[in-house]
Amino acid sequence: MTDLLTRGQLEMLAQTLNADPADLAGLTRLGAQNLRELRERISDRLFDAHAATFARVSKLAPLVPNALAAKVVLEAVPAEVGGRAGGAIGLDHPDRAAGLLAKLTPEYMADAAPFLDPRAIPVLAPRVPAEVLVPASNELLRRRDYVTSARFVEHATDELVRGFERGIADDEGLLRTAALTPSADRLNDVVRVLPPERRVAIILAASASSDETLIAGISVLSRLEPELRRELGDRFLDDLDATGLDRLLAVATRGEAVVELLTVLSAVDQRHLRSIADRLRQGDAGVVGALSEQATTPEARRTLHAVGESLEPGERSDLLDLVDRTK
Repeated sequence: MTDLLTRGQLEMLAQTLNADPADLAGLTRLGAQNLRELRERISDRLFDAHAATFARVSKLAPLVPNALAAKVVLEAVPAEVGGRAGGAIGLDHPDRAAGLLAKLTPEYMADAAPFLDPRAIPVLAPRVPAEVLVPASNELLRRRDYVTSARFVEHATDELVRGFERGIADDEGLLRTAALTPSADRLNDVVRVLPPERRVAIILAASASSDETLIAGISVLSRLEPELRRELGDRFLDDLDATGLDRLLAVATRGEAVVELLTVLSAVDQRHLRSIADRLRQGDAGVVGALSEQATTPEARRTLHAVGESLEPGERSDLLDLVDRTK
């Protein structure tokens, strides 16, 4: 069983290597943190291999006006080359690079963004205004390129986060991007910057779209600090009727997101545990078995027992017996 954060890191590594994530599935045994470190080392090596070439390009940056450079780039430079060269320029001449980005089209920036040296992103982020990045971000989300989007969110300043919130209407895209943000600390920082009503809207997008988006919502909620997890977890579950709860349980078990779901349930109001328990009691016993089999941590098993114990005494025995039999 692979946790959701590890799967996200595998997707990001696959993008770095221009590979199919399925071909790298054997690396999931490394875990999320080791995969991230591996991805960063590979990325550094790939960009350093061409450092001399792009260093020569970077030396020309101060000599060419931004308007002329942008015109040449848009008409003659493939996006992959532009992205790789842009990383070198961003590291050597960050202010000039920020000015050049303002002259490029959103489509070109979205094409080039996957090829930008990740080491340049934290250097450029404080220098590029939101009005330059928001159109390109909208284009990335339109393409459902959440992996690239997440690389930029990780280093976005609070001002940029506020600009993204104002300029991006795609709640599902923001949720899918948040799910791929590697650092839980950074994820919590970003969520706290958002207006409370927008946090709720983004989380509620989880149940309104695909199974993959629902999994993303579970992942994000599970990595929030307890206070935020309770606040948003309650609002998320408040929005689900019986059919929605059944779908939540089925998707979590199929998607091997049970530990994450139980992490969310550990923080929410008791009334939601009763609602979950009632659906389990009335639903498919196979779902209960799958929940119990995938509840592999002590914390997850305690929460699963708390779900069963939220029922009235006469209703809880069968559910708890099934949980215990599948330890």
